Amino acid sequence: MIKSLRLLLLASLLLAGQAMADHAMLMARINMKADLAIEYLKTAIEEHGYAVAHTQKCDTGMADFGLHSDFYRVVFFGKLDEIRRISAEHPEFVSYLPLKIVVEAEKNETVMVAVNPLTFNHYYANDSKMQIQFQRWRNDILSILNDVHKAAGGAVALHGAAK
Repeated sequence: MIKSLRLLLLASLLLAGQAMADHAMLMARINMKADLAIEYLKTAIEEHGYAVAHTQKCDTGMADFGLHSDFYRVVFFGKLDEIRRISAEHPEFVSYLPLKIVVEAEKNETVMVAVNPLTFNHYYANDSKMQIQFQRWRNDILSILNDVHKAAGGAVALHGAAK
């Protein structure tokens, strides 16, 4: 439970201080060790047409906050053409790109968390293109988490899927 709260803290930091609404996070608890789960995650990301840009180890940085885990990672991913287009049209949004999924080990399970892109809808209330993009990203992230779920033999609980 405490580790899940730590992961939520990290995920909320990724949200960069924005107000958190209902279903602001998309989460999955997977019955698989984190090192294997992250490999399935990368594969699922690529199978959805995204490129994995970087995987960042955050264990040391989290320890600076007094949070200790054997495995904290952030997987950055995106589609280059989308990132370039959105960066050009909405330079204020570049700090949220590429997309991110936080991965944390909890014993023999893995927790994966991503910011629900629909969280940004209210900032772009008059921009239907961005709202469609947020919906696509949300659907893709849920599908990616579902693919990792399948690889783990179905032992997963997806949270934040409503809305």
